[in-house]
Amino acid sequence: MQAPEPSLPNRSGFRNILLWSFSILLAAVLVYYFLHNADWKEVWSEISHADYVWVFLALAGEVSFILFRVLRWKIILLPLETGGKKISSWSLLRAQVVSFALSGVAPAKLGEVARPIFLSRWEGIPLTTSVASIILERGLDLIGIIILWFIFLVSGTGEISPDSKPYMDALNAISVTIFILGAVSIVLLLWFAKKRKDFKKMAEGSSFLEKSPVLGKLAGHFFVFAEGLQSFQKKRMIALLILLSVVGWGCVGFTCYCAPKAVGIGLPASSSLLILALVSIGASLPTPGGVGGVHKAIHIALVVFYGLSEENAVSAAILGHAVMFLPCIVWGGLYLVTGRIRFGDVSLKRDEGITAGA
Repeated sequence: MQAPEPSLPNRSGFRNILLWSFSILLAAVLVYYFLHNADWKEVWSEISHADYVWVFLALAGEVSFILFRVLRWKIILLPLETGGKKISSWSLLRAQVVSFALSGVAPAKLGEVARPIFLSRWEGIPLTTSVASIILERGLDLIGIIILWFIFLVSGTGEISPDSKPYMDALNAISVTIFILGAVSIVLLLWFAKKRKDFKKMAEGSSFLEKSPVLGKLAGHFFVFAEGLQSFQKKRMIALLILLSVVGWGCVGFTCYCAPKAVGIGLPASSSLLILALVSIGASLPTPGGVGGVHKAIHIALVVFYGLSEENAVSAAILGHAVMFLPCIVWGGLYLVTGRIRFGDVSLKRDEGITAGA
């Protein structure tokens, strides 16, 4: 009798274990350096006596941010609404909220991977096109944050600590670099959006692509991907999308202003834009729900740039992180509990409802 062949390890499962392990370890290290100098009794006292009016306003800022993102996404996808087909705003809202909820409990920004999949399943949009709209959104996010950072540089640097100048110089260099890259990317996208049909005709008539089925298939996927960039055909549309990005991230800035106020920290309004810039960096770290990264970002903003005590910074950071992430986690959980979204929809496995191309 032949012995059974040894089974190969599940590489996907092993990668997931590594990803979760790294994410949790990174969060633990950041949380340790965030908390280790603080007096917990004082921190708890400040949080327990928080002003609930400011907490409510902070929550309102975060919910407004979600709604502005849904509106912007709707506008990006408007060119796809042809032949009487409409993309449901409720589908966009559900996809946005549940993706944020997933990012709030899972590592590596899993929600950003899930969002285009949800849209493809629920609205029948090709996955590559849906992914293109998400990439466009992320570019607009960067531009919105950089514009708000420049507003801070013009209006609000007078209140920061003189000792923080080296850090300000580093942030300025990063922001200028990102702004230049973003501006160049927008120009290239605008040019490509106008020439997209010409490029497609060239590809369809290319004998080289005909001889290479793999490259031909990749080219086909690329042009389906480009369908999600059709919003970049009009300069007015670009201006509107950038405006919505600035307003949406301004809502997060409002949350960054209200959270410290809730625990009795009085800072100039411009401080919210500095906190926002650092929070956007902290939230980009691959930790579950921004744990550690967002906390440490707010902590650095308040201690390094404004010279506040450890206890003030820790209490504001804990409250700020909570109002930024808990609303979507609860909101997405309610969608699941009430049956608005099935647990199967949260699975990221490919199914027949997702089309990769036209």
